[in-house]
Amino acid sequence: MAELQRFVWEWPSLLEILRDMNPSLGAELARSTRPIEAERRPDGHLLLVLGCWVAADRHDLNSPRVHETVERSLRQVLGEPLEILVTEWPAGDGTPDNPPDPLAGLPDALREVGASCGGALVRSFFAEAARRGIIFECQYPVLNYRLDFALPRLRVGVEIGGWGWRAWTRPGAIERREREQRLGAEGWTVLWFTGEEILYHRDQAVDEVERLVGQRRAAGGAGGSPRLNGRRSWGES
Repeated sequence: MAELQRFVWEWPSLLEILRDMNPSLGAELARSTRPIEAERRPDGHLLLVLGCWVAADRHDLNSPRVHETVERSLRQVLGEPLEILVTEWPAGDGTPDNPPDPLAGLPDALREVGASCGGALVRSFFAEAARRGIIFECQYPVLNYRLDFALPRLRVGVEIGGWGWRAWTRPGAIERREREQRLGAEGWTVLWFTGEEILYHRDQAVDEVERLVGQRRAAGGAGGSPRLNGRRSWGES
């Protein structure tokens, strides 16, 4: 999350530098892309995922020549190894300079809650869950942690971490496992999803949450640590 926040904050300044280096490329990035995820790889390289809501720009930015130019330019500006992935925008395609809002169509009160959840990717998850009647609390404190999403009465949590963090040999694996064991001891079941899963398989992710919620409600509240579709719920011991 810290890496993504860094790029979200720095993106306007980076675009200004890129405009000076390559005006046409800088303008293209400015009108149709925003950072939606950033992940530090075990080798120290950064992966920056750019969501693009203009199909023609997305096609152009993924062409080998332009893609290499973007990576090379950003490496030069940031002074560190960097890999770029240009992908779809979490709320679908739209018009230049007007990124589609993942919270579109929700009542104002829910939009206000969803806006506090984080960037476009996590907002799209909140919105899909809300449309099915699952209203999460965001950044919910439990012990000395904060869950991205929580249903406190049922002790159900959801965490969205990185683009593809599931390799438990990566830095922080021991701390994550300890966190899930401590939360599990308090009766919480936490489902973890990658950014890639939320972007491309958001419906299936919310399906898993719905099944867990149904099981918790049928059991009369928080209790047990069910398995869902063969996926391990990280609250299990």
